[in-house]
Amino acid sequence: VAGIIVGVAFILVLLSLVAGIDAQVRTSIRALGGADIIVYNATIINPRQSFLLGSSSTLNASIVEEIASLPHVYAASPQLTEVVIVNDTWALIWGIDPQTFDDAAGGLNIVEGRAIGESETYVTVLGKALYDVLNASLGQQVLVKARPSNELNNVALTNVTLTIIGVHETGVSWADRGLYVPISVVQDLTESYGKVSSILVKADDPNYVEVISSEIKALFPETRVVTIATIIERASQFLNTMTVSLGSIGMVALVAGSFGVVNTMFISVVERTREIGTMKAIGAKNSTVLKLFISEAFIIGCLGGIVGVALGSLSSLAVSSLSIDILPTARNVSPLLTLPNVAVSFFLGLGTGVVTGLYPAWRAARMKPVEALRHV
Repeated sequence: VAGIIVGVAFILVLLSLVAGIDAQVRTSIRALGGADIIVYNATIINPRQSFLLGSSSTLNASIVEEIASLPHVYAASPQLTEVVIVNDTWALIWGIDPQTFDDAAGGLNIVEGRAIGESETYVTVLGKALYDVLNASLGQQVLVKARPSNELNNVALTNVTLTIIGVHETGVSWADRGLYVPISVVQDLTESYGKVSSILVKADDPNYVEVISSEIKALFPETRVVTIATIIERASQFLNTMTVSLGSIGMVALVAGSFGVVNTMFISVVERTREIGTMKAIGAKNSTVLKLFISEAFIIGCLGGIVGVALGSLSSLAVSSLSIDILPTARNVSPLLTLPNVAVSFFLGLGTGVVTGLYPAWRAARMKPVEALRHV
């Protein structure tokens, strides 16, 4: 039984880990907004670099309007990101264009207050986590400091005071520790006038996303173009590979455990040889003996499945977090227990117990009464 317990527990932990990664990936993709395409400077290899490099790796803002004028482009909205200090707390700042951001990215998930208006300047919408860390309130002012992009070796910081008008929440921890402001504020802070770090593009028809992407690459070779569909595809490939790999490891553990069940059943057959002989001598059919031992194998599998699920559940809950670098927002992934995964793990354990008990049960059923009683 111990072998099945360990195998079931191991499989459940692995399935829970994959489910946790899948949930985090989906949340991360939602955090990217409703844009179909994201355009970066060609020096950006991983989208996360756009946040780390910020205003030191930018594009000319003039190409935003050119991209917006391309066929089948519904909206194009610039962003300028930077790492800043907000009231002595490190945070990410997103400079956005309020006029186009909602159309291109679907807007922010405002949970308190309101979004940034088109004519507003020195205002900000804080992420929920940053809002809580600062113990802030709507209407409160915060001091934001940053280093100009052309003075990276200079210790002097520029600063600006902003009024909190809203709070947004994505469900992604690091994204919720940031703040949104009008793009002009970040350009002033970093002295990156006429520069943007990324451009969010929304197609008027999903079927034209690849066409638009190719056209942007051809017209602006200094850019790196990433489609959300590509991110989803890569994430799915990663998850499929991980599921197969970890599932294989789990099955190996379960198969190894099944040998213990076979051994236990054979020992049971040997120890109960006289009982089998007596049963058959008084008229018990082969099917009766077969059902008896299969029932025992079923009970072993059932117990192994139940205890294994319990152990696997506790182990999954005990695993606090796992840092995975799949997407720019995929961090601190924790195992996620789901009913389907629990059911799969349990029935694998149950099935293993029954299947591995078939041969010993068949051997017991085929035993002849005379031989069984003679070996007593």
